[in-house]
Amino acid sequence: DILISILANQAPPSSGGFCLLLILSVISFKSSFQTKLQQVNKGHFFELIGFTNMKPFHHLIRQFVFVLFPFSYLIIGCGQEPQDEQSLSTTQIVFYSERDGDQEIYLMDSDGGNMVRVTENPAIDSDPSWSPNGDRIAFISNRYGNWDIFIYICDIDTTYQLTFSNGDNLDIDWSPDGNKIVFQSNRDGYHNLFVMDADGNNQRKLTDNSLADLMPQWSPLGEQIAFVSYRDGNGEIYVMDILGENEVRLTNNARNDLEPQWSPDGSKIVFSSHRKNDEDIYVINADGTGEKRLSTSASDEYNPRWSPDGQLIFFYAFVNGEIYCVGPDGDNLIQLTQTEGNNRDLSVSPDGEWIAFVSDRDGDTEIYTMDINGDNVLRLTFVPGLDRAPQFRPTPN
Repeated sequence: DILISILANQAPPSSGGFCLLLILSVISFKSSFQTKLQQVNKGHFFELIGFTNMKPFHHLIRQFVFVLFPFSYLIIGCGQEPQDEQSLSTTQIVFYSERDGDQEIYLMDSDGGNMVRVTENPAIDSDPSWSPNGDRIAFISNRYGNWDIFIYICDIDTTYQLTFSNGDNLDIDWSPDGNKIVFQSNRDGYHNLFVMDADGNNQRKLTDNSLADLMPQWSPLGEQIAFVSYRDGNGEIYVMDILGENEVRLTNNARNDLEPQWSPDGSKIVFSSHRKNDEDIYVINADGTGEKRLSTSASDEYNPRWSPDGQLIFFYAFVNGEIYCVGPDGDNLIQLTQTEGNNRDLSVSPDGEWIAFVSDRDGDTEIYTMDINGDNVLRLTFVPGLDRAPQFRPTPN
């Protein structure tokens, strides 16, 4: 019974517990063995070995295994510490891939191991987004015609559909507490912003205009949502509270401002803009002051991402396909990749030490990681077919 209990628990006992288990096993076996010798002396040899009755022999075997099990455990597993659950959750990457003929969501460890296919259907599943504590993955799929939002629950390996409207539902972002999801939808004929509970209930419209509101991003403190609006004739950065009220326009120029991303402390917003005849990276205070251009090359730069400590901003340049980093004040611009291919789809690890990205440097679009200095590059995927949008699993709260 103790043996079965240990196997069921699947965790190595402590050294003290192992020694106690071994001592008890030896004592129990010695006592049982003496009893069996007495049976032999009394003429019950054949009965003992089971020709007429196997029950005593079963008991002897059970005691023998009970002794052997601790020794085998010592050889195989003693001294191995159970892996920390929290550290495991920070070393996974979600992404989508066309490797199996259609676009599906996958999970893998940050070294490329233990790959798991999360979705399986003939439609397109795309744009996976981790919940803040890393227990759920929201994504979009056109499996029922329109683009709808689905959620995958990691612990129970189950997927649920959250939206059922006649329009398309895109641009997912989680509230910091993981209780709500903001998104854009054209269900009413125009692209406006909506919010819903993380289980799909209480869907509510936040913006209402005849031109597109896109790319919503929840502030780190959960009090505001930044977004792009075309209500003024071109894309500008706005913020509003989580009820859809108190809208404030932060940028004001004749070209498109896109991809708003809050700094970790919520004091700044980085974005890309085409205002200088090419796409550059800019940063602005959350109140609309202090706008600063961070990249000045003739290339188009996109996909800005903050480091978790807010000290670096990463982005990629379209013309040469390389990844760069720069300080939020525009200083210390550094090129991190030096390859022939295109490098994009950036994700920064929760500890700020690693970057996951997509590259076609080896002829196919694969996922790689490197440290934040551009060193220790590791290719994670090797199967033909498009691999895109890697995202590190957040550290659980």
